[in-house]
Amino acid sequence: MRRGRDGRHGHPHGRFDGRARRGSLQHRLFWSFGLSVVVTLFTTGLVFMVLYGPFGPHGPHPLRVLVRFIALCAAGNVLWVFSGVLARRLARPLRELARVASELGAGKLESRVRLPHHDPSEIGELAAAFNEMAARIEAQVKQQKELLGAVSHELRTPLARMRVLLALLQDAGAKPEVVAKVEREIVEMDALVGELLAGARVDAGALNRRTLSVPDLVNECVERAGLGSVQVEIASDARNVDADATLLSRALIVLLDNAKKHGARTAQLSVGREAGALRFCVEDDGPGFASADLPRVFEPFVRGHAAPELDQQGVGLGLYLVRRIAEAHGGRAFADNRAQGGARVGFTVVL
Repeated sequence: MRRGRDGRHGHPHGRFDGRARRGSLQHRLFWSFGLSVVVTLFTTGLVFMVLYGPFGPHGPHPLRVLVRFIALCAAGNVLWVFSGVLARRLARPLRELARVASELGAGKLESRVRLPHHDPSEIGELAAAFNEMAARIEAQVKQQKELLGAVSHELRTPLARMRVLLALLQDAGAKPEVVAKVEREIVEMDALVGELLAGARVDAGALNRRTLSVPDLVNECVERAGLGSVQVEIASDARNVDADATLLSRALIVLLDNAKKHGARTAQLSVGREAGALRFCVEDDGPGFASADLPRVFEPFVRGHAAPELDQQGVGLGLYLVRRIAEAHGGRAFADNRAQGGARVGFTVVL
């Protein structure tokens, strides 16, 4: 059975063609009206045949009876088609409401219900209330995103000052272990701010795609992550990619940071092609993911239980951000455990 543009069975433009989805309001209205018409005409036909048939008290010529019966059947067909048109008109506003509700649920907050002016006033009031609700939700989400982006950006300034003060403190002869602890906290805060800023950009859809050199991008991310023992493997057909440099770098740094925290000795970063996409994958030889954590590693605020001593580091937004960055580039994120031990985490970017 053919599907329409909105995924429902029937005509692609929503016109009633006798193939409305079974159980839908339009289907039920059509058969209710149609059967009512058939029963009415059948009863009228019986009465007509009894009174005016060839053997009735007022019976005319048999040919006239046949003509009148054909006319009655034609009238029944016309009324049946009319019932289909009427069913479609009654169900159309509800289909429009369902379409917009589905789009809002998918994140298209700009969607609104649009109905013809001649639709019933009650349906119009419902559509107006629905649109007002959608507008309020869109405004609130926009304000929250703007606030998050502004706060994250403003946090960069005190972090920079803290780095300067930390350097002065080190020059003043502070204990090295104290300096190391403060520096570690600053690095964690800076990473969190970076993740929040990247998330705000993904929310706003502010991707700045351009052609990037994969080797240069990978080398820069490895250097920024501070990984000395990482094996880099880049396929010959995976040297360039069209993507947002800031977001792609953030995703790679998150993966490398996780490998640095949870890996035991070495990590490996590989880049290759996969079914029309570029695949970035980071492997480590650490404890890997706990089986209970694997289905939820890309959810927000989820931290693994494989290494309890690391639970206090981060808030569990890194891999969630990786998934969103991958989806913003048309790809996906993936994670599993290696057979020889350790974790394998990565994402794809559609070419």
